[in-house]
Amino acid sequence: MRRIEKTISTSFWAFCLVLSACTTPATPSTAPTPTYTPTASKELTPPALRYIADNQLYQKQADSTALLIASLGEEGDIMDAVRVKDIIFVLRGKGLQRVDMKTGKTKMVVGFDKIPLWGDLDRTSNENVLLYSTAWDSTCSSTSIGATIGLYQVDKDTFRDVFAKEEGYIRPLGLTTDGQNIFSLPLGCDPEFDRFWLISIDQGKITKEMQTSDATSKEYGQGYATLAPNAHFLAFPTTRNVEDSLKYRLSIYDLDSLGIERYELPNPPSHIFDGFLWSPDSQQLYFVLNPGSPYDVPSNSYGLWGLDIQTSEFLQVTNLNNPFLHLVSISTDGQWILLQPEVEQTVTYVHLSTGEQFVIDLPSEGVQQIVR
Repeated sequence: MRRIEKTISTSFWAFCLVLSACTTPATPSTAPTPTYTPTASKELTPPALRYIADNQLYQKQADSTALLIASLGEEGDIMDAVRVKDIIFVLRGKGLQRVDMKTGKTKMVVGFDKIPLWGDLDRTSNENVLLYSTAWDSTCSSTSIGATIGLYQVDKDTFRDVFAKEEGYIRPLGLTTDGQNIFSLPLGCDPEFDRFWLISIDQGKITKEMQTSDATSKEYGQGYATLAPNAHFLAFPTTRNVEDSLKYRLSIYDLDSLGIERYELPNPPSHIFDGFLWSPDSQQLYFVLNPGSPYDVPSNSYGLWGLDIQTSEFLQVTNLNNPFLHLVSISTDGQWILLQPEVEQTVTYVHLSTGEQFVIDLPSEGVQQIVR
């Protein structure tokens, strides 16, 4: 990548906002003129949607009834769910549940000694390795275990705890290219962070720290980060203090050179809302752009945007009427992004090539989890 100066929403993020000090809200600016040209097409069909409601796993196509895949039973609260090949993994209060999509058979493959407060599942570049993280204590106390990272081997049906953090939370981001280490994000009571950790799977300890600042700019990460599928890039939002006010940027670690590229966001003042999604080929980075700062309550959204890693150019994919749409997943062919609102019982598929949107209704009584 050439250097260029162009001028979140999990349970943990919500918890951090309560405990952290908020900055002075920025004044939202006027919504931009769309830079995309949506193309209507009746030939487009969104991918199948999979969700969990009332401890039942369903699959639904656009404009069709939902089909039951499996009954998941009473194994505790549902915290996350991801698909790996033809298997759905569900993180539950009692452990990790494995569901065969073809047969509907389920089994608990990891059991927890105590019920976590929340947790996350993370697919990796190795489709046979699934990472999971669990939070045990919300007090950020130095006297109790804060979080644990575990590794489940899909093909061998084995698991192991890799690392425990005594304060705050730690989010695994994925594997290094050699599969020997885990990129991870340590988070405290404040969503702001200043480093990443490299954790050895064999040794179960931190072997390297990577700072969010570099020689040219002192910047702090904010809330979340996402590793590219090829494990060569690590994207994260950053803040820097400029003349006593916070400025928000997009930062990307080049994990080969360990250099950091900084990008000024479009339509300033603006910020990235609730994370990123990488294209399967690691060449496009997608995010929702909202006005002002993360602590503002936006009345509008600047839409879904993408960054081309090779050209360093931003492009608006589509407008979004709802500023509280959360990124859920990107399809395996890189053609569709799924978004979920905070309140409405719907999800929205966006076709990335045309900007066309498809809204799918969810059960009126609500769902427990959308499968990523």
